[in-house]
Amino acid sequence: MTKVKTLSFEGETIYCGVDVHKKNWKVNIRNSNMELEHFSQNADPDCLASHVQKRYPGAKIKVAYEAGFSGFWACRKLQQAGIECIVINAADVPISDKQKKQKNDTVDARKIAKELSKDNLDAVYVPTIAEQNDRSLVRVREQLIEDQTRCKNRIRHLLHFNGLKVGDGIDKEKYWTLAFIKALEELDCEDNSLRITLNLLLAELKDIRKKVLEATTAVRKVAATKVYKEDIELLRSICGIGPINAMVIRTELGNISRFKCFDHLCSYVGFIPSTDDSGDNKATRGITHRCNNRLRTALIESSWMLISKDPAMLMKYSAYCKRMDKNKAIIRIGKHLLSRIKYVLTKREKYEPCMV
Repeated sequence: MTKVKTLSFEGETIYCGVDVHKKNWKVNIRNSNMELEHFSQNADPDCLASHVQKRYPGAKIKVAYEAGFSGFWACRKLQQAGIECIVINAADVPISDKQKKQKNDTVDARKIAKELSKDNLDAVYVPTIAEQNDRSLVRVREQLIEDQTRCKNRIRHLLHFNGLKVGDGIDKEKYWTLAFIKALEELDCEDNSLRITLNLLLAELKDIRKKVLEATTAVRKVAATKVYKEDIELLRSICGIGPINAMVIRTELGNISRFKCFDHLCSYVGFIPSTDDSGDNKATRGITHRCNNRLRTALIESSWMLISKDPAMLMKYSAYCKRMDKNKAIIRIGKHLLSRIKYVLTKREKYEPCMV
């Protein structure tokens, strides 16, 4: 009786680079020495897991794909199937000038697989499903605030363009109270089409304001849950951080222990300079464009509040302003604020300001 040897890749590692899209994925598979196969498949992580586990039984499978619109669900699915998967920042993948000029999905997948086999790729942080959903809620509220501002600007433009004013002028109206909106609804536009246009914009504004209120209420409820309550109280012990910004900071940072050091945290926020040093030529182009924009914006907003409430920070800000622009000075204050945030979240102690 002839014995049939069972195929086994025990002890080997198989690397998969995936270029993900909405309907199909380009997959490149290789080992440490050579490319093994390249194919297209449906956008289905279970299909990929089934293929590699059946074709390379016993092997350790590593998969990488670029972060983007597809999120982290595919990563979680592959990990549940027993496959090691990481999500990477597209800007972190080394690329040659030739690859830039001949870019396509096949090249991208091959490039990811090759760099993964060399251990040249750094994984981005993958939040839990609960963290991701809470972060999405906070982000939706911010998007609604932007929509509200955009709608207000349209109304301002319409009134200025047609020479219409309410009371002392719309520029002096800061908070857009119900009384002010009612005055706009009763404003004499002298033309039916203009009246209809203004009514449509005001109806849109009122609808967005209602949604902002619902989102704000929902964010506050989430902040009061057991998961966030203690962290929010720690963050609010720092001057300048309000309840909503505290939630933005907490959801965007995630677990503070994932940052190896303060410089790592500053890099994530975007409080580091963009430099270009080559030989004797050294150039600094301000703070880097690579950042968590929502988190950096929240910290800058809180920094402006901080200098109005904390005399020590006001003195530092004034000292910075003597040698740099005020917008650069507030970024320095933002780094001080970030240091306080790291302290309270790491030490689990409320911030106690120094008494002069």
